Amino acid sequence: MRIALLADIHGNHPALTAVLNDIERIKVDKIIVLGDIVFKGPQPEQCVSAVQALQTTVIRGNIDELVGSGQIQPGFAKSPEHEAAIQQEMAWTRKRLSDEQLQYLANLPFMHEEHLTAETVLRCVHANPQNILDNILPDSSVDQLMRMFEGTEAGIVAYAHIHQPFIRRIDGRTLLNTGSVGLPFDGDARSSYAVIEAEGDDCSIMLRRVRYDVEETVRAYEDSGHPFAASVIAAIRSGIAPR
Repeated sequence: MRIALLADIHGNHPALTAVLNDIERIKVDKIIVLGDIVFKGPQPEQCVSAVQALQTTVIRGNIDELVGSGQIQPGFAKSPEHEAAIQQEMAWTRKRLSDEQLQYLANLPFMHEEHLTAETVLRCVHANPQNILDNILPDSSVDQLMRMFEGTEAGIVAYAHIHQPFIRRIDGRTLLNTGSVGLPFDGDARSSYAVIEAEGDDCSIMLRRVRYDVEETVRAYEDSGHPFAASVIAAIRSGIAPR
């Protein structure tokens, strides 16, 4: 089985289109989306529609939950100023989505496990298996990384959330971060996603980078009224998180 894992689209429709085109070229059996379809990018409604059209497994990211419910999760806002900014962008995003799309985002499942083969189980979460917010970074301690395998026999755990793709083997198991389709934070502005190929006891994982027309996304901000367009444009051009 060959499976594509993508996440953190963040309203960047040109980036999503480029990744889906790349997936079509390499031919996969299934796509799984690991959350955060909207927010930051200028085209949330188009991204939700494109993901729904895949008719595949999609799990809930912290932003999907936030935008879908209209509520900020406890602990997400780091200051009153941050909370005000989240509220402002959440309102902008929600206005562009239909009631059906908002309900779709709010009701996505938290986690998914799938048998790639009889011998290989894949666990998919957005941030970690315990909650939807805590960051598990590539340089986290082994104890922190092992949190990703709690409560499962899965040999592969895939997650997103931190926008930094990596693959790490830990005690004979594999931890994988897909990176971000629409808003990479690892200094590489190209979209990132992952492909797993499993057959029997054999399994290979590849991180793919895809170029897209960044300036097409930039143009989509024009006349959009997005409250933080300038900082997000700088981030998508550089591949570095907005400040």
